[in-house]
Amino acid sequence: MKKQISLYIHIPYCLSKCSYCDFFSKPCTPDEKGFVIPDEYINALCRELEYRLNKCGDCEIKTIYIGGGTPSLLKPQQISKLSSAIFNHEINSKVEFTFELNPDDVTQPLLESLVQNKVTRISLGVQSFSDTVLKSVQRRADSKVIRAAMELIQQSWPGKLSVDLICGLPGETEESMLCGIKTLVDLRVPHISFYSLCVEEETPLGKKILEGAVPYSQDNCDELWLKGRDFLLQNGYEQYEISNFCLSGNECLHNMTYWTHSDYIGIGSGAAGTVYEKDGTGLRTVNLKDVQQYIVFWSSGGTVLEEKIPQETEKLSVQTSEFEFFMMGLRTNRGVSTGSYRRIFGKNMSESIIKKFEEWNKKGWCKSFVPDGDPQDCIYVLTQDGMLFLNRLLEELLP
Repeated sequence: MKKQISLYIHIPYCLSKCSYCDFFSKPCTPDEKGFVIPDEYINALCRELEYRLNKCGDCEIKTIYIGGGTPSLLKPQQISKLSSAIFNHEINSKVEFTFELNPDDVTQPLLESLVQNKVTRISLGVQSFSDTVLKSVQRRADSKVIRAAMELIQQSWPGKLSVDLICGLPGETEESMLCGIKTLVDLRVPHISFYSLCVEEETPLGKKILEGAVPYSQDNCDELWLKGRDFLLQNGYEQYEISNFCLSGNECLHNMTYWTHSDYIGIGSGAAGTVYEKDGTGLRTVNLKDVQQYIVFWSSGGTVLEEKIPQETEKLSVQTSEFEFFMMGLRTNRGVSTGSYRRIFGKNMSESIIKKFEEWNKKGWCKSFVPDGDPQDCIYVLTQDGMLFLNRLLEELLP
């Protein structure tokens, strides 16, 4: 069986930057042809893609995720060129291909282009249905535009849909937050990512909160998130990861790559990738956050010298890899298992870690079970209450 790999492609261009956003992106304006993303960047992506996948060897792409930034600013011909470069390689017959969209970019021609280029899933960045909230964080789309985009997608999109919401943004109330979630539930949107606002100090919003110019309460944010979570659970959604909810069978397979300690390749300025070794160690590469340097390097032609690539590399020790195994696995309703631990690290899970799981079990923070047909395996999964204490539990597990 060929090695399975996931592919992330980063599009670091936006028309404007939201005040809470800490992702790597650069505000840009359209050129005389209406292009926001230069063809030179797409060409560079295709060359890096070719290099990374050839270096990977005999592998098969199982998931693809194009994120940003704002990928929906790509023109149809750019999407087509990027898709052709990807599908020129070995692709799993059941590949999941996700493409991020901003509501104000959603048009019939864009959706048709995505279908033609084999995209199977779109992720729509709604964040809130409240105009007060949207305006406060400089979102481009207002609620009217969002609802129009949702309607067009419901009518014209044949693939899967995921919608992002952020809880705790300035101006959000319990009423407006629950109203937004109810809108998605009523439409039976198959996948909802429901995040709690993470205040990043270097963002415009983070600075205003720290200065006291914008009121913010972590306790209030947590309370709102819990009410939103409970509403989703009561309406048939499964919390398969701390911040991700879906109707049965609609999990994001690409994100499961990160949560299950699997290999992924990052393409584009600012993108990261991690490939693991048989001894449990790994190699993480992070492309530098310099778009022009990225374009110049990958457009220069000639032989690519590894030591010249504008990237940072980190050799992950067994200890670091082990921490990430628990940190990511315990975020999900699949948890972690002694069998997968043994397969990845070539040793049994320590008695001290197993005892800690047993302690949590007694406190109602964890549950364990032996899967059918494998008496040598044991799976440990955090309960809903246990997930709320994930950071604390990790400190106890691997001090």
